Amino acid sequence: MKIKLLVLSFLLANTLIAQSVEAALEDYINAIAKPKTVQEFEPAFHFSPVNQDTTSSCWSFATLSFIETEMNRLHNKHAKLAMMFPVYYGFVEKIKLYVSSKGESRFSPGDLFSGVFDVIKKYGIVPIKAYTGDARVCGTFNHSQLYEELFALTKKLKGEDFRDEKTAVAEAMEILNKHLGNPPAKFEFEGKEYTPESFRDEIVKLEWDNYMMVTSFNYAPFYEKVKLNVPDNWTGNSNYINLPLDEFVNFLTAAIDKGYSAAIDADISEPAYSINKEYCVVPSFDIEEKNIDQAAREFRFNNGSTTDDHLMHIVAHKKISGKDWFLVKDSWQTAFETDSPKGYMFMDDNYIKLKVLAYVVHKDVLKEIEIKLKAVE
Repeated sequence: MKIKLLVLSFLLANTLIAQSVEAALEDYINAIAKPKTVQEFEPAFHFSPVNQDTTSSCWSFATLSFIETEMNRLHNKHAKLAMMFPVYYGFVEKIKLYVSSKGESRFSPGDLFSGVFDVIKKYGIVPIKAYTGDARVCGTFNHSQLYEELFALTKKLKGEDFRDEKTAVAEAMEILNKHLGNPPAKFEFEGKEYTPESFRDEIVKLEWDNYMMVTSFNYAPFYEKVKLNVPDNWTGNSNYINLPLDEFVNFLTAAIDKGYSAAIDADISEPAYSINKEYCVVPSFDIEEKNIDQAAREFRFNNGSTTDDHLMHIVAHKKISGKDWFLVKDSWQTAFETDSPKGYMFMDDNYIKLKVLAYVVHKDVLKEIEIKLKAVE
């Protein structure tokens, strides 16, 4: 009986704490000057948000949205791209590495900006009308069974001491075809036939080396290319430009103001977002604004409270009462649960300083510090 009472007391205390935090957060958000509607912003071109639903594919949704915006910005092309195309071939590449590394590489649904860029460079890309990735009737996705079968395959491969890559890839593609459908080798777009490669080169038509991934951590030298130390960096990509925090935020803000957009890799597990699902803020009762610096950012990253759990797309910026606010296009389920705005969130600059791990932008954004970038050609 005593144990039951202790457990009950513990649960009650936790409930009261949660309610207290929620109430404090509500008071904080109600008190600050903030955006209330998407219409307050002047966003860069982008297609309407799409719910990724029960998948871990935010990296594809966000990065392709960024690419779609770049297509429009650079040559006024409008084409909604197939989110499941990078997912399909991303898994193909992951199973190859899993076999060649004898199971030492990370095999998971998660990925980064580079996962999309690498797939497009190697396999091309297609419009969503040519490949829906077997979306459900409601237009969303559920990959629970897909992941279960792929993980079972990796377990089987390990038990068989990793057979040849060709056989492993064939088995993985059989699973992928079952759940996502077979990506087309040829398709029509605006009355002309394309392959994924020709569509990449003739319609998407971006210079892939013109895109820079930017981060800010003092575990590596600033103004050099570094590795982003997160589990989803399964290829060990070391092409992130490492900037001091002030420059990291200032260049991002300047880019948005000049008409660019940026895909971001962030942590959205903070109570401030997980409770209200509309505003990404850092309340003063958590940490005061004056204390949000490189050390605070590093501390939360090192203790695991900041992780790369979600990728999104920043499409606009606006100052409200002297405060920087960003309009963020989001694909996560919670972004569609609020009354307004569906598929968007509002993020302030303090959240970017503390919780955004990295972003990808066109390299022209970084021209002002080219001399400092020792490792950038």
